[in-house]
Amino acid sequence: MAGKEDYKSVVRKKWLFIVLCAVLIMVALVLSLSIGMYDISFFDCYRVLIEHITGNITDPYEDDIIWYTRLPISVFAVIVGAVLSLGGSVMQTMLRNPLADPYTMGVSSGALLGASLAIILGESVLPFFNDQWAKIVMAFMFSLIPVSVILLFSIKRKVTPTKVILIGIAMMYIFSAIVQLIMITSSEETLAEIYSWRVGTLALTTWETIPIPLAISIVCGILLMSHHRRINVMMAGTKSAHSMGVDPNRTLIIETALVSLMTAAVVSFTGTIGFVGLVGPHIARLFVGSETKHLIPASAVFGGLFLLLANCIARVSGEYGLPVGVISAIIGCPLFIFILIKMRRKSAWS
Repeated sequence: MAGKEDYKSVVRKKWLFIVLCAVLIMVALVLSLSIGMYDISFFDCYRVLIEHITGNITDPYEDDIIWYTRLPISVFAVIVGAVLSLGGSVMQTMLRNPLADPYTMGVSSGALLGASLAIILGESVLPFFNDQWAKIVMAFMFSLIPVSVILLFSIKRKVTPTKVILIGIAMMYIFSAIVQLIMITSSEETLAEIYSWRVGTLALTTWETIPIPLAISIVCGILLMSHHRRINVMMAGTKSAHSMGVDPNRTLIIETALVSLMTAAVVSFTGTIGFVGLVGPHIARLFVGSETKHLIPASAVFGGLFLLLANCIARVSGEYGLPVGVISAIIGCPLFIFILIKMRRKSAWS
């Protein structure tokens, strides 16, 4: 009985961490509305929200800042952070590699190449879309090329976790080299736009950009969570997975495709936002362990909180603010070093 009670206590602590992060997201989301270059107090933000909901808008300028600029950006920051961190937890578990994350498969590099081509070619590349949507569609299409290559390889032969990482890295270097060539031959204005997209930004987010990536992310996230048992089995290795009735090759391909799809859905709108998918799962693992039933939701809520706070800092950094990708990398790097030290002490991946 004592052992059963101890187990229940441990599980409660894990869910407490998840609930606490979710509550902090709600608190940070409300507070984030008062953070920005234009000074608006928290109570004024609350008033503006109530006025917008009731339709009694007294200050259209403040309403535009709060409802149409800061709120959608903050909401999307939570979505993007949750997707990247959730994807990182799945990839690290399946590939049994602490350095794996959604970008390991070359998704971000493919998206960057697609966006760069759209920026260079303009509306001519996709005449049925305006400049902004042409860039998003091109980024989404190119971001799926690496996982398509992995799926193509899997048709004829088994794809091991090592091969997935190597294929992703190879595609990443190829796409990065092409982007570098494009940047060298671009004008100053085009170069600045490509660079802004490369470092990752949420500044262009509107309410219209949220539904598509949100819908894709919810569907993929639910499917990944429903597969948590087979993902957990992959941590034991290929032979152990076979012995427990799990097809490792099929599982690897399905989960990789799901992670790639939801990652592509968000990075097509934001560009490359680094370290969230790498650091988020490791921090969540310190609190809830490696059991994917708890690790997947814990990674999602912590990743959403992490990127939301990073975006708040980005808004007030510099004269006109900084891209959130810069802040997430600055914060994520020392955190990752700290995690490496903790992992070495605990031999977490030995």
